[in-house]
Amino acid sequence: MIRNLELRRFSERGPVPRPVSMGDGVAVMLLCLQHGQQIVAPDNDSAETVFTVLDGSGKIREGDEVHEVSAGDTVHVLPLVAKTLEAGAGTFTVLGVRRLGDRPERRRA
Repeated sequence: MIRNLELRRFSERGPVPRPVSMGDGVAVMLLCLQHGQQIVAPDNDSAETVFTVLDGSGKIREGDEVHEVSAGDTVHVLPLVAKTLEAGAGTFTVLGVRRLGDRPERRRA
């Protein structure tokens, strides 16, 4: 068992991503942001990602959609869809679960 909120760390220099668990094609990260900080995934990010807000509020961009989120909200972002996290007022703690693997265009049928 992992008590995610006990792992939180924040920095004035920028967001703090903390690895929680890595397994068979899955990575779990604790993403800790302060007011106005952002995490922007590269445009070619091929991971399917589920974000669950643990604490605070902010915005999660999923392609062209922007979701105003707060503790308890979950956003599922498909592979190769642009994604950004942005903290609102105060701190913003998000658990990100990423399914890793080949890019969809490289998968064989």
